[in-house]
Amino acid sequence: MLSTPLAIVLAFLAAPFVVKDVIANRDMSLDVPSLILSIIGFGSFLWGFTNVANNGWGDLTMVILPIVIGVSVISLFIYRQLHLEVPFLDVRVFKVKQFSVTTAAIALSMMTMMGVEMMLPLYLQNIHGLSALDSGLALLPGALMMGLVSPIAGRVYDKVGARRMALVGFSILAIGTIPFTFLTAATPDHFITLMYAVRMFGIAMVMMPLTASAMSALPPHEAAHGTATNNTARQIASAIVVALLSSVTQNVINTNKPAKLLLTNDPLAYASKMIDASLKGFQTSFSLGLVFALLGIIVALFLRKGKYIEIERDLSA
Repeated sequence: MLSTPLAIVLAFLAAPFVVKDVIANRDMSLDVPSLILSIIGFGSFLWGFTNVANNGWGDLTMVILPIVIGVSVISLFIYRQLHLEVPFLDVRVFKVKQFSVTTAAIALSMMTMMGVEMMLPLYLQNIHGLSALDSGLALLPGALMMGLVSPIAGRVYDKVGARRMALVGFSILAIGTIPFTFLTAATPDHFITLMYAVRMFGIAMVMMPLTASAMSALPPHEAAHGTATNNTARQIASAIVVALLSSVTQNVINTNKPAKLLLTNDPLAYASKMIDASLKGFQTSFSLGLVFALLGIIVALFLRKGKYIEIERDLSA
């Protein structure tokens, strides 16, 4: 039982002596006001979207107000970064077109992945009657697929570049998502597992190459800012898609669910109609996931061809 924690501690202790720095270390000063603005702004923004699933879009205190405060504080944060000599987070990285386009594509891939990944277990539990454990195991082959394909995708990226990889990956992702828009209560579990694995194959073809392409678009001294910005975009995209799909699914279910009077008069008919209403909600959310994949194909068309691109080094102009 103690072996895993001990291994983690030893890894952290040994890392400074074993892991080599990729770029030279620099002394950095911490801008405390920027840190506070980032915590309040991004924290409030993400918190507001997180509350949508439970409170709905119209909740002033838990949803609207946190999002408005978040957007306002983030605007102040960006303004401050643009006027600091040494910014806390250099948002000028978005002046590099390749980085901006690639980050947008990564955000769409996260929305496509997280949307279905969140709704599919609920579908398996509510419609197929699977337990939480069994619904998680149904997604396990997809996770293994992504782990196996990612290293291979990295090698292919070295040869063909991010644009082709993204186009192929988003296309596979879209093809793998189409069957989810037609799921029924009778759809076999093994078919769902197979198509989810196909989707994760597409995700693996997209995520790693796009991340590498985004970083290669920036000069080495901007790598840290690029990584932080990229990760922030992923978190924001994930929060937005979870809130969006949760609310859309629930709204569709509420619109199509049977009257409560039917529950008293004919419980079996009520249960059947409730399943139909839930299916329409899940199909709608999966359809939105398909839309995000198709948007990813469009954005990928704007990526530059090949792996090596001209780095735009002057971000201060």
